[in-house]
Amino acid sequence: MKQIFNKVKWTGRRALFWYISRGGAGGEEVGSTDDVVEIGQDGVVINVGGRRRFIPYHRIVEIRLESGEVLLNRRKNN
Repeated sequence: MKQIFNKVKWTGRRALFWYISRGGAGGEEVGSTDDVVEIGQDGVVINVGGRRRFIPYHRIVEIRLESGEVLLNRRKNN
């Protein structure tokens, strides 16, 4: 998954990603690669409202380019 985030970042494309979150409506939240400040070995760090949040890769369930192309879909109900 690290490779997907790096590819999106270095090609200058924009993607949205959905991740499991206890605080989100329906148990998920959505982030943008525009908000990613660090791509690490185990997850990404995003800036949300001036605060940094670590999102582990195992909680990310979908990554989709703004064009609609799906780069990753790990949802159980595909």
